[in-house]
Amino acid sequence: MISATVKIYLIAVHTSIAGLLWGLDTGSIGAVTQMAQLDESMGRLSTGTLGIYVSCILLSASLSSLCSGYVADFLSRKYAIMTGGLVFSIGAVLSASATSYPMLFCARLITGVGQGQSISVVTIYLCELAPHKIRGTVATMLQMLITVGIAAGFFITYGSSRLHNSLAWRTPFIVEAAHGIILAFGMLFIPHSPRWLVQRGRFDEAKLVLQKYRDSADIDEELLSIKGSLEEESTQQASFSEVFAKRYIKRSILGIFIMAFMMMSGVDTVLYYAPILFAQAGFPSQRASFLASGVSGIVNLLCTIPAQVWVDKWGRKFPLIGGGIAMSICYLGIGTLYATYGEKIDGEVRINGKAPQWAVIALIYIFIGNFAWSWAVVIKVYACEIMPTRLRAKACAIQQLANWMVNFTVTLTAPMFLRASPSGPYFMFCSATFFTSVVCYLFMPETKEKSLEEIEELFEKKTEFSESF
Repeated sequence: MISATVKIYLIAVHTSIAGLLWGLDTGSIGAVTQMAQLDESMGRLSTGTLGIYVSCILLSASLSSLCSGYVADFLSRKYAIMTGGLVFSIGAVLSASATSYPMLFCARLITGVGQGQSISVVTIYLCELAPHKIRGTVATMLQMLITVGIAAGFFITYGSSRLHNSLAWRTPFIVEAAHGIILAFGMLFIPHSPRWLVQRGRFDEAKLVLQKYRDSADIDEELLSIKGSLEEESTQQASFSEVFAKRYIKRSILGIFIMAFMMMSGVDTVLYYAPILFAQAGFPSQRASFLASGVSGIVNLLCTIPAQVWVDKWGRKFPLIGGGIAMSICYLGIGTLYATYGEKIDGEVRINGKAPQWAVIALIYIFIGNFAWSWAVVIKVYACEIMPTRLRAKACAIQQLANWMVNFTVTLTAPMFLRASPSGPYFMFCSATFFTSVVCYLFMPETKEKSLEEIEELFEKKTEFSESF
């Protein structure tokens, strides 16, 4: 007999295939755009066009994520993830069959719509399904699958680059399409969120879900707690404007801030453009830079594992502050090395000397490792769990919009910034990560080992306390 806890973990693995899809794209797209086989099929992309192509998925994903709150509330969390998987698969199939760059651009935009829909809702769904004692571990399964996808994406492209025809760059898209279909089909067998069911007045169904996915006997108590948290607010439909009402404004701004500055850390610049970064740092050949990028995927995966295991013991505040400071130190080191030893030769940035080259490579790996165990795991969970159930889908949609719009801007400008200034990008990312750590230290309440209803009470008490002065 499979225990309720194991069932929840299995559900978390399947729904987190949405993260695997994102990781596969992140790990492969940089290498795909550097393949000679793509150049032979369609011609070479300019630096500006490269940034537009890579980042356009973030633009459509951000717009899709904004709508995901309505979809998740109307269709349910379950069917929102399913439809996202289907649209993602359509985009991936179109990318795999593309015959021109305009078709690739359109396909990537469609892929982004599906990605924004599915990945925005997964964390909400898992936070609402899991009991509070394992909520952090369950919800961070999404990040675990993202890191698996990134590592797999790097090595899929490393392997497919050995093919001598267009299948070299089409293969990664084929793999993505297959996994999108698996995600969508499997969602047919996944239960609805019990909190969404209560919100819809389907109490008997909610109780059945709790009975099936709880090992404890406190089903009635938990159901009453969920009803109580929604009872006061259930008389009116949740709106985007209410997310910024006086009662919720502080936590809303906090969630939006950490989601936006997560991308100001420059992590996707490092992951998307890893082949370019490693070429600048001393790996000039295509296969060498691809392999070095693959190693970064492995580092990312390995450093996510301890966070996955201990996130509920570490809490939320320590990883955000400690990880942010460690990342800012890495960026400070890389920026200093480029400022001291970097130069531009024929418009390309290079760093002189074997020792500085290896130091930069090591610091890139250390940065990825620190991001993986800290911000990557905690930020999305924390931003989601601090919002009340009725507003959670819409609040998370706004948070994800901020995340992807910042990511779009950074990713769009990164190729030009990296080539224009050897050290500038790294000093900018250093400042952003350190500033975020300071904000988290000053304004972030700890939510460790608290149920969603207890977190709601925590913020309500803080609001009442601040209004009493």
